[in-house]
Amino acid sequence: MSLIGDLFDAPSRMTALDPLASRAADVADRLLPGGRVRALLHGRPFRHPAHPAMAFVPIGTSLSALLLDAAAAVLPGGRALHAPARGLSAVAAASAAPAALAGWADYTQLHPDQQRTAIVHATGNALAVTCWTASLVAGRRAPLLRTAGTLVAGAAGALGGHLSYRWAAGANHAEHLPHLAGDGKEHVDVGALADLPDGELVQRRAGDAPLCVLRRGGSVRALADTCTHLGAGLHGGEVRDGAGGPEVVCPWHGSTFRFDDGAVVGGPATAPQPTVDVRVVDGRVLARVDAPPQP
Repeated sequence: MSLIGDLFDAPSRMTALDPLASRAADVADRLLPGGRVRALLHGRPFRHPAHPAMAFVPIGTSLSALLLDAAAAVLPGGRALHAPARGLSAVAAASAAPAALAGWADYTQLHPDQQRTAIVHATGNALAVTCWTASLVAGRRAPLLRTAGTLVAGAAGALGGHLSYRWAAGANHAEHLPHLAGDGKEHVDVGALADLPDGELVQRRAGDAPLCVLRRGGSVRALADTCTHLGAGLHGGEVRDGAGGPEVVCPWHGSTFRFDDGAVVGGPATAPQPTVDVRVVDGRVLARVDAPPQP
């Protein structure tokens, strides 16, 4: 089993891919639309990345085509099944395009080791689409090309899963923080109000959970400090005033969260930031990390 794990981990160590990976990120960032379209590609309205869900269409249709081709090979009169298999391959090839756009949107914000794996993943998917497309005009060799494309797509998909679960691309990096802050019922003392610089972001701790704290006069707001996108410390970012109150901009990739409810208002993050209930009592700042906000 370790051999399989080493095989999936290998792309992350291929530093020779870095020039290509960096160039691909720059090109994708320039070509992909911004604003609401980019937010949709990231999956912000769904509160999780859109790319994995969109990939189900080409995966499902290509697998269905493979099964039809297999049935055609063993059933009397099965050759008639090649026509629907061909149609399913066309759907697989066409649906891979929007899934790829969502994947490239996420790719632009990954770390270098994640990008190396993602480049190999994307290359495999491109090869699969090439096989599916070629099968549409290949005649007798079409079933072989469809099968090859689906097998390559399966390997690329497994690598994509490894990227998500082993290398945490697209995962919520702050889900655990409420569990580190205590039992979630009591507020804990995180320091004196007078020790907080006015108008600046600072890090404090509630139990083992780091907090990003903002004081403005006698008012104190806080969020979990670990960015849900890729784990940066939000206290190293910037404060800005938004329509719904003060916001913090992540220093790594620009994900922007509203202090009052943890909502994502900009950037590549899809999961909201865990919120912190803050009280000031007798000059002391008391905080309780809440569960991630619900819609």
